[in-house]
Amino acid sequence: MPKVLFTDEYKDLSAEAKLLYGLMLDRMQLSAINGWCDKNGEVFIFYTIAETSEMLGCGHDKATRLQRELEKHNLLRRKYQGKGKPAKLYVLTVPKISAESP
Repeated sequence: MPKVLFTDEYKDLSAEAKLLYGLMLDRMQLSAINGWCDKNGEVFIFYTIAETSEMLGCGHDKATRLQRELEKHNLLRRKYQGKGKPAKLYVLTVPKISAESP
């Protein structure tokens, strides 16, 4: 999990949202290995609300809130596909902490 998530910039991000972000980063690595890219070459994942709920042991509403929290902090972008298909999720990267940062 990126250490930058524990800086002032992300102090309003809940610990559970940070955990979810870490899980999604792992999933993104698998998607990259398996070639799950859109027509622009961007890697995406599928991580439904139900899956989030199951992985974190929380209810549907909380799982939804956690994903929205990541979107609010520009850590996640969602692209709806419609027709009952799950949304494509794009896990956005965070800047690395420089060696000079406290």
